[in-house]
Amino acid sequence: MKLYHGTNQSSALNICVNGINLLCSAKYLDFGVGFYTTKDEYKAIKRARKKTDDFNKRCKTNEVPYVVELTIDDKKLKNYSIMEFDGHDIEWCKFVLNNRLKDNFLHKNKFLHHNKDNKYDIVFGEIADGKITDIAYRIRNNELDICDVDYSQILTDNEEPYGNQVSFHTTKSLSCITSLNCDIIRKSNKMKGGEWL
Repeated sequence: MKLYHGTNQSSALNICVNGINLLCSAKYLDFGVGFYTTKDEYKAIKRARKKTDDFNKRCKTNEVPYVVELTIDDKKLKNYSIMEFDGHDIEWCKFVLNNRLKDNFLHKNKFLHHNKDNKYDIVFGEIADGKITDIAYRIRNNELDICDVDYSQILTDNEEPYGNQVSFHTTKSLSCITSLNCDIIRKSNKMKGGEWL
């Protein structure tokens, strides 16, 4: 299986030279701390452009976007603890929300449906939108009680999914990666989904 990770130039080169470092992950992500990829190269390109723009503004640099291409050995997947979600149902929504909350809040409320403890080596599922991010932020800042969360407001039928992602959460899970390649994103005149690549 081929997977793609969109990022800025220095991060991509560091991954390809030194390997994936799970300690570089942000804290509050959909499926927990980890290395996030997608099967959709176009999604990775969009992510790379956004991440590079943010990085350049923050660091006052002029890096270019890159995509890291990974090949994983599908036969090895049976050796890992895997969580797989089909679509964005309430189970997925609660899992994503819990991964975006603080550890002490989860322990206090005895919420076990999360991956902050890396019980899943690899997670397959949809990318969350800003609604869950906003809800988690409001809960973390005591502006919203989790009992008042209306999941039906998050899971509306007319929403277009953001796409799927595959995340790696343990050093063990990285052993299924058989190759890593970095490619610079070059300007293109191709259009996909109404946007220029």
